[in-house]
Amino acid sequence: MIILGITGSVGTGKSFASTFFKKQRVPVFDSDHEVSLLYKKKKVLGIIMQNFPKAFKKNKLIKEKLTKIVFQDKNKLLILENIIYKFLKERRYKWIRKQFRNKSKFVVFDVPLLFEKDNIKKYDRIIAMACSEKIQMARVLKRNGWDEKRFTQTKLLQMDDKKKIKLANNIIYSDRGKRIVYNKVYNILKKGSNLRKRTANKILMDFNN
Repeated sequence: MIILGITGSVGTGKSFASTFFKKQRVPVFDSDHEVSLLYKKKKVLGIIMQNFPKAFKKNKLIKEKLTKIVFQDKNKLLILENIIYKFLKERRYKWIRKQFRNKSKFVVFDVPLLFEKDNIKKYDRIIAMACSEKIQMARVLKRNGWDEKRFTQTKLLQMDDKKKIKLANNIIYSDRGKRIVYNKVYNILKKGSNLRKRTANKILMDFNN
């Protein structure tokens, strides 16, 4: 199995590229989606409530309040990230075991903070998404709960795009048209077939540490 990682700053087109991998029948683990599911789990919410009681109203999490709290205090942001990462790690491990059972040749992990928070040795190839900042901002401001202030604060917490491009094995510019993105994805999979495959035990060990 070949493990691909997609990363990039907010709004650079990670989900967009992932759709092309899915069309090639490559399973994709969407970290943002999985995190959104975790916020619906009673166990996770209980731990968040213990650490961020002011983010709740009548035992209901108000995400806007939680976002404001962690953006104002880096230590609190780290606490929240550690809570979420523990459960996300468990979900990733179960997911990749399932892909081995399904005998998947490739899998993709969509990880926004791959370079910032993850272990790059888990991945056989890392793909960095990029686009102009103007398009990036336009995409993000269409999302519910986002404004220019939140966009700017989020960007400050992420590695500079230029650094990600230098560190990545492949770069996909999502603002150059669907055909360009499709061809990039196709070529990555074609060339990836020739990569040396790690053993299942090695891969599972990397994702369990």
